[in-house]
Amino acid sequence: MIKDYLHQPYPLFESRWKPIISISLFISLFMLVFEPFGLSGFAGGFKLYLEAGYGVVTLLVLIIDLFVFPFFLNDWFELRKWSVLNQIVLQIWILFSIGLANFVYSSTFLVFSNGFYAFLIFQFYTLVVGLIPILVLTILHQNAMLSQNLKLANEMNNNLDITKNVVQEDEKVRLIAENGKDKLEVNLSDFIYIGSIGNYVQAFYLVNNEIKNLLLRNTLKQIEEQVKEFTSIMKCHRAFLVNKNMIIRVKGNSQGLRLVLEHTTEEIPVSKNYAKDLKKLSTP
Repeated sequence: MIKDYLHQPYPLFESRWKPIISISLFISLFMLVFEPFGLSGFAGGFKLYLEAGYGVVTLLVLIIDLFVFPFFLNDWFELRKWSVLNQIVLQIWILFSIGLANFVYSSTFLVFSNGFYAFLIFQFYTLVVGLIPILVLTILHQNAMLSQNLKLANEMNNNLDITKNVVQEDEKVRLIAENGKDKLEVNLSDFIYIGSIGNYVQAFYLVNNEIKNLLLRNTLKQIEEQVKEFTSIMKCHRAFLVNKNMIIRVKGNSQGLRLVLEHTTEEIPVSKNYAKDLKKLSTP
């Protein structure tokens, strides 16, 4: 039961700056109010700067943990693989790195008779202050997001047929590459979706009921301009355009909404901004 729950999907990096700022301020206030590690023995204005410095150190550590590490370890920080367990491991690492950095910072200004013991004290304080709230908030947030997205997905599925448009057989979707030479022309009724891959877009479509794909060098923004006349084609994510007539079902989990399309096993993510648009389309 616990193992299954730990492998449940979890939203990755909904917001980074908000927790960075709030945790850094909390650490600064905690040090100012409780003055642990012998800080109460200091006097004068220097003590205030010293205590506030813990917040600055925490800020720098969190920037490294939440921006630098994901940049270099992008295989581990992958949304589709991100789970409750991944989130807890990340949070524990953050607590450890904050404790380590603040210990090094303290060692610059404070004298410890037993450095290793002092290090353990730092880690103990950090874990005591942060571990229980992190576990509780992680569980509450996962459950809240799961409940919210399942409810939203059910509402959309109940009214899914409303989003479908009548399409003329001769309606053509024309996609043109950046060079103006490479292009794709396909019936709107056979068009499935487009995904962005770096400097390219990949279009998926049907030929005699068999799915095909074509890579064109262009930005999704430019392609979006080329298909804006078609009300059946909508943006559901910064990296995807879909033919809403191909939507079979909307799925929801704690990470958000995903679209199940005809003729493909690929599930297309729906970002928060576009979930509102999708909901409007499915409202009677």
